[in-house]
Amino acid sequence: MTAAPVPIRFGHVGELLDDPLIEEIIVIGGERTFIVRNGVKELVSVVVDAASVRRIADQLLAGTGRRVDIASPIVSAQLPDGRRVHIPGPPVTHRDRMNIQIRKFVVTAADLTDLVDREALTPSAAKLLRHAVRNDATILVAGAPGAGKTTLVNCLLREVSPERRVVTCEEVFEIEADLPDMTQMQTRAIGLDGGAEITLRDLVREALRQRPDRIVVGEVRGPEALDMLLALNAGCSGLATIHANSARDSLEKLVSYGVLAGDNISVPFLRRTVSAVVDLVVYVKRTTGGRYIHEILAVPDQLDADVFTVAPLYRRRDGTLAWVGNGSEAPDSWRG
Repeated sequence: MTAAPVPIRFGHVGELLDDPLIEEIIVIGGERTFIVRNGVKELVSVVVDAASVRRIADQLLAGTGRRVDIASPIVSAQLPDGRRVHIPGPPVTHRDRMNIQIRKFVVTAADLTDLVDREALTPSAAKLLRHAVRNDATILVAGAPGAGKTTLVNCLLREVSPERRVVTCEEVFEIEADLPDMTQMQTRAIGLDGGAEITLRDLVREALRQRPDRIVVGEVRGPEALDMLLALNAGCSGLATIHANSARDSLEKLVSYGVLAGDNISVPFLRRTVSAVVDLVVYVKRTTGGRYIHEILAVPDQLDADVFTVAPLYRRRDGTLAWVGNGSEAPDSWRG
């Protein structure tokens, strides 16, 4: 009698996890698998059955305190090596179409100079961002998922003065910066061990109690926007990422997210607060040719209570990030 083959840990996904150039792995049930490498999605020539996908999901979640079942058909977890896995299963998905999405944080740039070398940024624009960080400007980094927002945040943090105290708030640890006085916190879902949920709102409020000079929020996408704005309005600077279709749109989304925090939160108050605390918006765009900074704009004093007044400083034209601001190009142009 021939012995049954021993399943390989993580199945066909194991080899993909070991590839340092792969940023994302997407398994769609027993149908197909995609990978994202250098910002480009590719189809993998491997097909596995639904039972194998379920086994891989269970193996990935082993030791995380999470599991996919009828009670919890959608699970997000962080693997021991820091990679993030998101798994929606039945009955949310079709019975044989459990999905597995693994996001690996691939460091593609070490600092702003690296981004200049990769032509994602010009030397003069890098000088402006460097000046803004060193002068405690609050910067909002916007863009689509996978556009390189976290990479840019890490590059900006390398410009923070070593005597500054930095506190970071994230859903999953992705921010990496070698700063002598930095406290990093991440959220926690309700676990199988009965541990209480810790939300991004909880972390932002806790961050303010730690006497930060700069608060970093890994991804604003809900009512924590209000807590972040109030914290920044208390005197510290900030750095945050947000999903948006443009630099201007990111300001409107901050207002929309702030409204979610409560019934008595007024839009005029949020608009005034956003314009008071945000100094710069950097919009990052992903294309088939790579990831680039597409636009940098400043947020000056507001002229209209209903429409954000912005001052574009740099915009990508014909493949180059060009100066479009009023007056001469200078590192302190963000001050208006």
